[in-house]
Amino acid sequence: MAQYHWSPAGMADVFILPAAVVDEAIKLASAGQIQVLLWFSRHHQQWDAVACAAALDSTPAECESHLQFWVQQGLLQTAEASTSAAPAVSVKAARPAAVKPQLREVLAYQEEHREFGVFLEAAAAHLGKALSHGDVATLLYLLTTAGLPESVILLEIAYAVSIGKGNMRYVEKLALAWADEELTTHEAVDDHIHLLQRQKEAAAHVEAVLKSTVPLTAAQAALADKWVNQWGFRDDMLLLAQEETKGKAKKFNLNYMDKILEHWYADGITTPEQVEKPQPAKKGAAATNPEQSSLDMEGFEEQLLQYRPKYKKK
Repeated sequence: MAQYHWSPAGMADVFILPAAVVDEAIKLASAGQIQVLLWFSRHHQQWDAVACAAALDSTPAECESHLQFWVQQGLLQTAEASTSAAPAVSVKAARPAAVKPQLREVLAYQEEHREFGVFLEAAAAHLGKALSHGDVATLLYLLTTAGLPESVILLEIAYAVSIGKGNMRYVEKLALAWADEELTTHEAVDDHIHLLQRQKEAAAHVEAVLKSTVPLTAAQAALADKWVNQWGFRDDMLLLAQEETKGKAKKFNLNYMDKILEHWYADGITTPEQVEKPQPAKKGAAATNPEQSSLDMEGFEEQLLQYRPKYKKK
């Protein structure tokens, strides 16, 4: 197999990217979103949508939309968010290394804690199969080293089985990831599972309404939940937002559609009849100055993406 290395000449000027770009987001990101991230990183994280659009032969609105993808993935945040969040940042204690107990340790623990056997029986019942020695060691690790309650572990096993991932490797990964998010109580995990199920149902509904041929990502499922369950938009409004998005952006983008719906929600718009119709061309300077009109239209997308609404009280 051929071996490849960076050319020394190419290493004269470098920039960095978070490992999570490749480890977690590369399968979710489009080519345009990756291009925008590379441009942004190369320019020392100084964002200029107009310059980015010129470099990538795109539009400022589309570049802004692509950048927002990385914000939603949690890899970017605004300077304001960084400043406001700085005082609250705390360093979490490192999780103990995943050293699984040996068989003799498992047997000794089970001898001292008779209730552990009941817990293992419940876990096996949820999984629908007998537990291997490795499975038992993992459960003991989650219980004693990771410090998760038995009820939480059983709830996470049941959820993993419900989504077709009823194996102990996935259960361990899920349990530790949720523990990092401080989901360590029965109530917190139960609420989170209900949220994920609600987002999944909302995503399926939006996919059907928009006739999407590609399943929504987890971040997009959260958008769907917001549109349908939190903001209460009906199907006709989703279709109208889709139509407007296709008319304004070069290609359909759910982040752009989210901005349109956010605008409508803030203004209390709930029906297609309430959506403002394009105004007829004004007489006078605007009518005789096509260049000014063109600039106005080109600026519409950027204004929409930068829009920060003030919500009306319901």
